[in-house]
Amino acid sequence: MLPTLRKLLPGLLLIAFVSGLLLWSDWRSKQARGASKTQRVALVQHASQLVLDQTVEGVLRGLDARGFRDGGKIELRKYNAEADIPTANAIARDVVSGSNDLVITVTTVSMQTVANANRDHAHVKHVFGCVSDPFAAGVGIRRENPLEHPPWMAGFGSMQPIERCFAVARRMNPSLSRVGLVWNPAEANSEAQTKLTRTVCEKLGIELLEANAGHSNEVLESLSSLISRGIDALFVTGDVCVLGAIDVVTGTAARSKLPVFSVIPPTSEKGGLFDLGSDYAEIGRMIGDLAADVLEGKDPATVAIENRVPEMLVLNRKTLADIGGDWSFPADLLESAARIVELDGSVVVRKSDAPAPTKSSPTRKLRVDFIEYVDTLNVDLARQGLFDGLESAGLVDGVDIEVRRRSAQGDMATLSTLVDAVVTDGSDLMIASTTPALQMVLRRGKTVPIVFTLVANPMLAGAGESPTAHLPNVTGSYLGAPHAEMLTLLRQILPKARRIGTLFVPSEINSVFYKEDFERLAKAAGYEFEAIGVTTGGEIPDAALALCQRGIDAFCQITDNQSGVAFASIAMAAQRSNVPLFTFAYGNVKSGAVMGLSTDFYENGLESGRVAARVLRGESPANIPFTLITKTKLELNLPVAARFGIVFPPELVSRADEVLR
Repeated sequence: MLPTLRKLLPGLLLIAFVSGLLLWSDWRSKQARGASKTQRVALVQHASQLVLDQTVEGVLRGLDARGFRDGGKIELRKYNAEADIPTANAIARDVVSGSNDLVITVTTVSMQTVANANRDHAHVKHVFGCVSDPFAAGVGIRRENPLEHPPWMAGFGSMQPIERCFAVARRMNPSLSRVGLVWNPAEANSEAQTKLTRTVCEKLGIELLEANAGHSNEVLESLSSLISRGIDALFVTGDVCVLGAIDVVTGTAARSKLPVFSVIPPTSEKGGLFDLGSDYAEIGRMIGDLAADVLEGKDPATVAIENRVPEMLVLNRKTLADIGGDWSFPADLLESAARIVELDGSVVVRKSDAPAPTKSSPTRKLRVDFIEYVDTLNVDLARQGLFDGLESAGLVDGVDIEVRRRSAQGDMATLSTLVDAVVTDGSDLMIASTTPALQMVLRRGKTVPIVFTLVANPMLAGAGESPTAHLPNVTGSYLGAPHAEMLTLLRQILPKARRIGTLFVPSEINSVFYKEDFERLAKAAGYEFEAIGVTTGGEIPDAALALCQRGIDAFCQITDNQSGVAFASIAMAAQRSNVPLFTFAYGNVKSGAVMGLSTDFYENGLESGRVAARVLRGESPANIPFTLITKTKLELNLPVAARFGIVFPPELVSRADEVLR
């Protein structure tokens, strides 16, 4: 027996070796097929509506930009419930049944139905977007901790900018006092927006009249009831039910010469007066970009749920002419509008959709020169945002790019020398922070691409005629000033104030621009307005005392470079004169201001950083419109307010970004 085994052993070993080799080869083949397999993706939307269709198109564009095309790296199936809940639930059960690697949902209802079907068993990876308030949708996402959510879900909310929309409406018609709203209580997104609308209207002293509609065919009756109650305008939120009948809404309103405004662009192209809301094509692109991250292996559990609102303003000149009355379009809104419906009904596109970002880095380390005029807290915030914007786009200082920061410390001669040095040394991109810096690089750096930030009005600085018609080597983001909102709050907390004042710098065009805008709005609101010009920071202490002696009831300091450096002396003068001080610059409440309402300087830098990344990757600045930043930050100083007998309303304290106690 033993000799026989000895004879057979070599053959048995050979068979074992060959079998093992075949098994290993088969395993490697399966691994290769698995690594390169076509992933199955389901894309679900709740209804056929223009904004939802735009969002879906944006999703596909975002996926395509990352190399995920149907029939290539992914097999895509699209679903549409056509606003029918039983159908939506059936679709949800189907897409989480196990055949898909990823489900993408558009709208709150689609997110809810898929999340509910996915919760107990399947746990298919799920990316959502076009959702007003994901934290209130009941799918396990905690507002207190954006990272606490079902680990198979990722996405972001896009709560519409309702407060800014109403602020714009008030600017268009200061006498606006009664607004109607039709909404569907069965929609979580609509309920969240309605609650916010109530808060905004209460703060602005606007009476909100509501009517419910559970289906699109009920909207007309609800709208008619509101019109009979004498409303000044109709407001439209992201309510799917109402948007399904938007032609009926705008047509009925037009017959009554009633303006319709909304947070859902481009509703005004169907007859509304204006929209200030999200750019849904861009939201879709961001959803597609996130979905591509997940398809490439990103763990949804590591994604913090946040709010993203790329804003778009749409104006309808034809509707404005038809309704007449007290409504008007301020010049700055006409300049910043992305789309305008002209008197003949044609639509002028003022802003093209932003191209999808890429993950590629430059082929060499590019030289970026960051040029600052002064060092203030505002500049610091914008700078931090800019670096974060570059890094979020995949460009890291010291790795992909070389950033050289240069500060003139408030001296114009030094600023000129710095810019000349940059041009001589060679630069791939100059980033100008503040208006004086932008003016200088425009004069001396005409051959270099330029991105700006922390600028009041780039058109006045010479960068172009409008946000879309500008110099071919220049782009960036600039700051609005919440002057109208400040005046509204001032009336609320200092109702007896009649005379307000500010310092300004006649040699700074940004300071003059803000001063004139604030003065115009203040006089329109019934205030007397005082302003004193200063040339240097050394003049500010005496000028501030002189202003306080002119009998002002409130010192409201606009934003400029000189006051930013010397704000402490302004606060000291106001304190000595017993005059309450208000500021438009973030952080100044810590120096003694009662309240600060500022544009978000960090957000300004963040957007400019993203734009800079696009330019560094080869996109022409000529094709990138200037972006107006309107997001605001509210700060309250309770101890200082108490010294003046000022008591902030509880709702104002609750919405503040920072409260000093």
